[in-house]
Amino acid sequence: MADTPEEHAPGTDVGCDTEEIDIGLKLAELPGDILLQLAETLGNPLALLVSKAHLSKAFCEAARYAQGLLEQADLREWSRTVDDAAVAAVVSKCTQLLSLNLGGCYKITDAAVIAVASGCKQLTTLDLSGYGKITDAAVVAVASGCKQLTSLNLGYCNITDAAVVAVASGCEQLTSMSLVGCGNITDVAVVTVALGCEQLSSLNLGLCIKITDAALVAVASGCEQLNSLDLRCCRNITDAAVLAVASSCNQLTTLDLYHCTKITDEAVKAVASGCKQLTMLDLGGREEIRRQITDAAVMALASGCPQLSSLDLGYCHDITDAAVEAIASGCKQLTSLGLSGCGNITDAAVAAVALGCEQLTSLHLGNCHNITDAAVVAVASGCKQLTSLNLALCGKITDAAVVAVASGCKQLSSLDLRCCGNITDAAVVVVDLECKLTSLSLGGCRNITHAANR
Repeated sequence: MADTPEEHAPGTDVGCDTEEIDIGLKLAELPGDILLQLAETLGNPLALLVSKAHLSKAFCEAARYAQGLLEQADLREWSRTVDDAAVAAVVSKCTQLLSLNLGGCYKITDAAVIAVASGCKQLTTLDLSGYGKITDAAVVAVASGCKQLTSLNLGYCNITDAAVVAVASGCEQLTSMSLVGCGNITDVAVVTVALGCEQLSSLNLGLCIKITDAALVAVASGCEQLNSLDLRCCRNITDAAVLAVASSCNQLTTLDLYHCTKITDEAVKAVASGCKQLTMLDLGGREEIRRQITDAAVMALASGCPQLSSLDLGYCHDITDAAVEAIASGCKQLTSLGLSGCGNITDAAVAAVALGCEQLTSLHLGNCHNITDAAVVAVASGCKQLTSLNLALCGKITDAAVVAVASGCKQLSSLDLRCCGNITDAAVVVVDLECKLTSLSLGGCRNITHAANR
């Protein structure tokens, strides 16, 4: 049976004793650099070189040579099987690596990362994210051995401030760093990064629940080139931190403040005033936490950030139609809008969005209990590029709305109708005929029969 990428972990020796076939011979005739270019154009080059090595003995040898020329290796395809030995083998054979992705490879330990740090001195991009066994020792080794790193992802690694301090000291060329889910990180680590990595343009501190305003004030002062900042679920962050960032980081294009429960209108107005290039902003939250964001803040965004393409206002309970209408008028480039749980929103606001935001591909209206079929019909008429629509818990929606969407939004791939109690099998039949959905959620639709809810 032919070998597949799943059957051969990267870096392992693939047997070369299978019967040669013509395609293997033809590929083997190519110079190593040409073979490598071919592999790269077809996707993950390491995957191709390993999985196709069975084609012939000649190709196997050519593939081995080409691996030595690889500048990038992505091992996520084998995340469930890759271990320390496999990583060590890749490091020994792919000696020209500039980029290595070990994201999700949960079996690897510090030993694998230390091997990378020792053997890949020229590495510029490294992804260690996942739920593995990576500790401070491995990251300290990387900081010492890989001085040319510009991008480092340590998401969900079991590290402390000591690891981050070492990186900030050893990798001064960093432009992108992710510490998402590193719950042990404190202000000490972030302040050190701000001082040591002045070229930083992207910083992910999502779920770093111990950081406070002090860390963000330091980032604002030290990293003025920042264009992407993720602070989701950093519940200790207040307006003071956002004001500092908005004042100093004028190149910011992406800002995630999801579930930053202490943020108020003051912070949002500062962003609208200072971050004119903003394209993505997440102010969403959770149903149980009442946000302190009102129409005034959203109107400021509509006026100050006309380049917004993605905006999430989920569970900003106090906003009304006036805020959404301002966004629809001022942010014509919107492709994604989240209004889930905005219980004051009515058909008028949604109709304004449908009229003003023709490029919209994703719209979340879940739990907007005041909207009716009229709103959805307007969306179906105005937003022809829509691919994702969430109407969960919109209890006034009927089959007429769903049929209109199915007929008007031909590119729709995801539709959420959970707990829309007036929807019947008839609407589902039309959706099935008109749309090539990859996701349809009908849970809690009491009038949908088992035959339709398949």
